[in-house]
Amino acid sequence: MIHSSRLTFHESRFTFHASRITHHVSRFNMRERKEPIPAAAVAFVRDAEQGIEVYLSRRPAHFRYYPDAFVFPGGRVDSDDADIRATAAREVREEIGIEIDTDRLVLLRNINTSAHAGPVYHMQTFAYPVVGDFITTPNVEEVEEEIWITAREAVRLDLPYQIRAAIFTIAKFESVARLLEALHEGSIDEDYWF
Repeated sequence: MIHSSRLTFHESRFTFHASRITHHVSRFNMRERKEPIPAAAVAFVRDAEQGIEVYLSRRPAHFRYYPDAFVFPGGRVDSDDADIRATAAREVREEIGIEIDTDRLVLLRNINTSAHAGPVYHMQTFAYPVVGDFITTPNVEEVEEEIWITAREAVRLDLPYQIRAAIFTIAKFESVARLLEALHEGSIDEDYWF
């Protein structure tokens, strides 16, 4: 009889723990099933003697995600944005004070970011060819520093993975024209091992 009561006790404990595990798993799955947040970034590119240069801005140290990191201007979709290209244009205007022609945006990468780095974003990174002057007015709340750097040099910086992957892709081409020609076939969404 004692053995039987122990079994019942253990069964009830098992049932309790199993329900906690089921509850935990279902909460985890609900988080995992959330749709990625749409976002856009713009990789400004221009030809230089040493190869393609990219424009990067450094995030402030107080930012929660990627503090002090060099990134492309960009961010998440707002409810007022007509589409993802409008998001790209708005973010560029807000961060560095440049008006862009959304028709000149060329999709470079179309990926989901990793959950370990914060919220999961459906990130569309666009290449944008720059010819002539590029005069910015950085928003001091969002930009600590800005640089033009060759893609080959930039891959050596400590960059967030998706920025590094986009720059690594850009560095494969000897000119902006060749990059845009390749992107005419579609975005280059390769994963790289750095």
